[in-house]
Amino acid sequence: MSAAEFRIVQLGAIPGKKKKRPAKPRPLPTSIEDIADLPAGSRVVVPFPPVELSPNWRGHWSKKSKAAKNYRNLCWALALEAKLKVPAHAGEDGKIAVRLDFYPPDRSARDDDNVFASFKSGRDGIADAMNCDDARFRTMNFLHDEPRSCVAVTLIQSEGALA
Repeated sequence: MSAAEFRIVQLGAIPGKKKKRPAKPRPLPTSIEDIADLPAGSRVVVPFPPVELSPNWRGHWSKKSKAAKNYRNLCWALALEAKLKVPAHAGEDGKIAVRLDFYPPDRSARDDDNVFASFKSGRDGIADAMNCDDARFRTMNFLHDEPRSCVAVTLIQSEGALA
């Protein structure tokens, strides 16, 4: 018996086929009320982006599309509930300073560029709730080590924040 035949018979594996494990659901977000270094301003806390929205995720496009749509709608609803508005100093076409504080669901190592890219649908949903184009956003991104499974989106209210 060859090694490949042994693998098929004994382990039940098919050569060239990997077994897919379903993604673990993200834990629910925890409170950020005890964090002292968050800036003042209008804020909404949204869940951490689903794993399907990561640029490194290798699943079917329809699952990613459905996850993106659901996450965008969730962020839109939470931003409406938080009553986020375009700051008065931004006017009709001015820039909007946005601080994004990412608190991952666990202590696993993450690439900061992938985390920020995963939030694209959430950013679009928040912009929809504010009735503005997200191209106006000037973001400051912070990836924290502390697991809280959320993203704190803060609109910086001062005009000097974009200087």
